[in-house]
Amino acid sequence: MELTKNLAEFIHDTDFNDIPRDVVEKSKYSCLDWLGGALGGLEEDAAMLIIEYVREFGGKEQASVIGTDIKTDVSHAALANGVISHALDFDDYHAKTVIHATAACLPAILAVAESKKSSGRDILTALILSIDVTIRLGLGLTSSHYERGWHSTATAGRFGATAGVSRLLNLDKDKIINAFGICGTQAAGLRQVFGTMTKPFNAGKSSMDGVMSAYLAEKGFNSSKEIIEGKLGYFDVLTDNPDEDVVLDGLGSKYYLSDLSFKPYPTCA
Repeated sequence: MELTKNLAEFIHDTDFNDIPRDVVEKSKYSCLDWLGGALGGLEEDAAMLIIEYVREFGGKEQASVIGTDIKTDVSHAALANGVISHALDFDDYHAKTVIHATAACLPAILAVAESKKSSGRDILTALILSIDVTIRLGLGLTSSHYERGWHSTATAGRFGATAGVSRLLNLDKDKIINAFGICGTQAAGLRQVFGTMTKPFNAGKSSMDGVMSAYLAEKGFNSSKEIIEGKLGYFDVLTDNPDEDVVLDGLGSKYYLSDLSFKPYPTCA
């Protein structure tokens, strides 16, 4: 099954007007929910340390670090904002996969959108598509992936961040496939770090790697064309019993952003 190719075509071909209005409206709430969680997380130790790191090592003034006076390169902005927004664990999540898709994807999208002066419509389209890719892959990995100890927010979230940035960069289908290949070999994140500052780091690193993967693909960097479904690829290595069918089921008609839950408390219960 050509999972990588079909997801790339979905990212490339879907128009904003193809997306149901209720999904678009909920995506706005996801942005607001993410913003609230990020602003609340600014005083957390993980946030303050990542801000200090980016202030010291960041590059060109392309994108903002939320709640600060820092403008840095898009990769470091994505990293910092991902860590900050997941620091409190108050960000939205998908119950079945336990994935915090917005925290893994939106920081990358906002960083690139700021640098490119993208429209609000472009941002929402990229977010909706990125979350859809993230959750579909999370479902395809099945529960055995999480039970093995993988942090699915990070392992699936990298693909979502890559999808969202690829959309903002208007990459063609072949370049999106390469971007997925580049991000797929970086897919990582372990549950062993839960309870430490490295849990939100996993979300930030997913965003950062999504930015890198898409920009490298734009420049012509190539990779596997079957990173998800191939032998020794993402599904083969990271789960015991992948469900390939669920990845493409309802693609383009069922949008998983609709299934995200907003938290009244910082718990995924």
